[in-house]
Formats: sequence, structure tokens, C-alpha cells
Amino acid sequence: MDADRDLNFAIGWNRFNLSLVGIWPDPLQSPKQKSGLSRCRFMIASFFMLGFMCIPQSANLLFIWGNVDMMTENLATANIPVANSFMKAFTIWRKRKVLKPLVNFFYQDWYMPKTSEERTIMLKNAKIVRKISIWCTILTQVMVTIYIVLRISTIIRFSPSDPARPMLYTAYFPFDITRSPIFELICVCQILSAYSATVSYTGSDSFISMLVLHVCGQFENLRERLKNLANDPNAVKTSQEFKSKLRQIVMRHEHLNWFAKTIEDSFNMIMLIQMLSCTVQLCFQGFQVFRVSDTKNRFVLAHLYVYCYVGEMLLVQSTEIGFSAYESNWFNVPGKEARNLLFILHRSTAPLCLTAGKFSTFSLQMFSKIVRTSLGYLSVLLTVTERKE
Repeated sequence: MDADRDLNFAIGWNRFNLSLVGIWPDPLQSPKQKSGLSRCRFMIASFFMLGFMCIPQSANLLFIWGNVDMMTENLATANIPVANSFMKAFTIWRKRKVLKPLVNFFYQDWYMPKTSEERTIMLKNAKIVRKISIWCTILTQVMVTIYIVLRISTIIRFSPSDPARPMLYTAYFPFDITRSPIFELICVCQILSAYSATVSYTGSDSFISMLVLHVCGQFENLRERLKNLANDPNAVKTSQEFKSKLRQIVMRHEHLNWFAKTIEDSFNMIMLIQMLSCTVQLCFQGFQVFRVSDTKNRFVLAHLYVYCYVGEMLLVQSTEIGFSAYESNWFNVPGKEARNLLFILHRSTAPLCLTAGKFSTFSLQMFSKIVRTSLGYLSVLLTVTERKE
């Protein structure tokens, strides 16, 4: 019962969010069981995001090309964020066969017998993930709701027959949308698109964070097992027992390396897109700050910081397992057995990491570089705009 409660605490919020848009990689679900419902949810969410936001807003860029204010509003308000949301959701959907084993091992780790110290470490990381998921969801949902309410309050001031009546999100459709009830229907679909995008955006980020922080917690537990193997004289009684327990630690280490590498291979391209889109968004939304009061930078920075934070944690935890072997009382172990620790020391010299397209590592240092780069682009954009005026 405790394992069920702990698992639901660690995974419940993410499972609920991703299930809403049909992309939760449930390892307990058979290929035919409910797959049709999940596929239907994903297709509906994708239809709204692409059909009423990304494609119409991208088409609208052709008509507003050259107007910096309108272009930045188009790209920063919904076009880039919604496109990013769709690509994240599509990546998880496409990689679901690869991700199901990861989630299955996630389940197994919570159900395996563990000490109170190991459970405490796992719950500590689970609490961090839960906070990330809840606060990012609240932040995005509140931001989108405020925008929609303010926009609707502006729309209702116009007469239904007024051709200047603005849309909820400015976009181009190849038919007359000014007539009722077509206009109202388009607005409702755009609202559904906005909320589908926020669930996909925050759900995907929280899901990746959950997997990364879980493996970080397992590395921390493995470090303690490695220390106790050499430090506790009662842990092993014979040379054969020492080798057996060390073999289990090495196999567990390799399993965690595979777990982290699978996450990296599955999401490195979407993280590259995330890094580039966040840089552009920060620049455009920073530009809007100077034009109109705006608070979306907090949203973009929060999600970017999540990736950089979990990437930093993975770097640290995967490196420190080698330090644990070195800092243990290896000198109390017979030399023949102590030499076996070199396998773990050697393996930890190549730390695990999350990358953006295999060329840039997510870390807190990368976070500061992206912010500085965005501010540099913003300075250029403001300078060019002021010269035109």
C-alpha cells in the first residue's frame, strides 16, 4: 500500500496531464487496450493546435510581413509556443514504444524493497517533480486564462458586423470568419487549442523532468550502497560475497546509464528546438515588454530553467558515483577486490547529460548563456526598430 501511495504521489500529476492529450506511455496498457482512445485524444489535440493556431498564424505572417510589432506578437504570443507544444507531444507519441520500458522500470523501482533512507531520497526528488508539474501547470493555465479573458473583453466591445473586430488569436483562414456563428466557433476552437497546447507543453516538460530526477535519485541510492559495501565491515564476510554485491552494483550502474541514455536519445532533438525557440521567444517577448506590458517571460524562463536544472542534476549525480567509490574505505578491502572498484571509477569519468541536439549540454551555465544571447538579440532588434522609426 505504501508503494502504491508513493508511486501515485510521484507520477499521478504527470500521468493525468499527459493522459488528457493521449500521450501517456502506459506500460501496463496492452497494444490494443484503450490505444484507440489515446490516439483519438492525441489527434483531436493536434487538430486544434495545428488547424486553429500554428497553420493559420503562420499563413498570417505573409500578410503582416515587415510589421515588426505584429510579427513579434504573432510569433511570441502563440505561434512558436503552440508549435513547440505540438512537437513535444508528437515526440512523446512517436517514442511511446521506447518510453514505455522507462516508465515500467520507474514503476518497478518504487515497488522494489528499499531502506527508509532510499525511500526518503526517492520521495525528495518526487516532491521536486510534483512541485515543478503543479506550479508550471498553474502558471501556464493562469497566463492563458488571463489572456483569453482580456481578449474577450476587447472583442465584445466591437459590433458583430464591424470588420475591424479582432480575433482571439490573430490568424488567417481561407474563408469569411466575420459572420456569426463562424466567428464564435473559431474563437472556441482557438481556446481549446490554447489549453491543449498548455497541457502538452507543461506535461512534456514535467514528464522529462520526472524521468531525469528519478534516475538522479537512483544514482544517489547507488552511491550509498557502494559506500556501505566498503565502509561497513559487516556488509560482506567473504571475498565471493564482496564480488557478488559489487557485481549487482555494477549491473545497476549500467542499467541507470542505459536509462539516462534512452532519455537523452529520445529527447535531444526536441530539446534543441526548445533551446532555440526559448531564445527567440525571450527576444520577442522582451521586445514586447518595451512596447506593451507583458509577463510571459516568466513562463518561458521557468520552463527553460527546468531543463537546465534537471540537466545539471544528472551531470552531478552521474559524476559523483565515482567520487563515492574513491571516498569509501577501499583501503580496508583486500587489494584484489578493491581493484574491482576501478570499473565504476572509470565508467563515471564520462558523465551522463542532457543535450540539445548532441552539441550543447543543458546546465545552469547554459541557462545563463541563453538569457545573455536572447538579450543580445533583443538589443539588435530594438536598435533596428528605432532606426526605422
